[in-house]
Amino acid sequence: MQITWRYGLVALAIAGFTCGEAQADILASSTFDTSLDGWTSNTPSQIAWQSTGGNPGGYIQFTDSTGDSTVVFAPSSFLGNYIALGVTSTSFDDNIIAESQVESVGQYEIDLSGPLGSATFLGSQPSSTYPTGWITVTAAISDTALPSGWTVTSGSWLGLLSDVTQYQIPIELVTNNQSGSWTDVEGIDNVTLTGSPAAVPEPASLSLMFTFIGVLGLAWLRRRRTP
Repeated sequence: MQITWRYGLVALAIAGFTCGEAQADILASSTFDTSLDGWTSNTPSQIAWQSTGGNPGGYIQFTDSTGDSTVVFAPSSFLGNYIALGVTSTSFDDNIIAESQVESVGQYEIDLSGPLGSATFLGSQPSSTYPTGWITVTAAISDTALPSGWTVTSGSWLGLLSDVTQYQIPIELVTNNQSGSWTDVEGIDNVTLTGSPAAVPEPASLSLMFTFIGVLGLAWLRRRRTP
């Protein structure tokens, strides 16, 4: 079978626009510009939304008043099947704002868990100068290998990614000497979940593709019948 170069170019054009390209996209985002955006905490009395001072705009502020370790939990938009969603990374901004009586400081951290596994990401150590300013913490996520910084604490990595039911960030990184008065104010902002969903054919493009295939078929038949 022979097809003229013009029909070949048409076929290549069809192949080029029938599938949407896989591009990194923001799958979920909390900027806290108007509220806590559905985030909750194990110590809700120590968490408050601040309308200014974030990076920029609003942010979640933690003010320590007890000896409890405080974490914040993401809303449902950050949960689900990370493999199907094509999740490639997650990030947040952190600021240790005001401190006194500091005993120790933990690493930046993200914890994921689900019925088939759990894992912890540990980032760098925060600065010992306060305020630290807003620092962006990014954790890579991949369904082909365990990315750097992550430790699987139960189950399996792929099992976890297939059904993430809890996403949490320890907002309290500083441990203070509480024998006297102390200050511990910290914050997070701009939590994101980024992904690259697989390329999928677009319905309109599929219709055009089948139309052009029909045209090419008719053209081929006409060429065969021409003496």
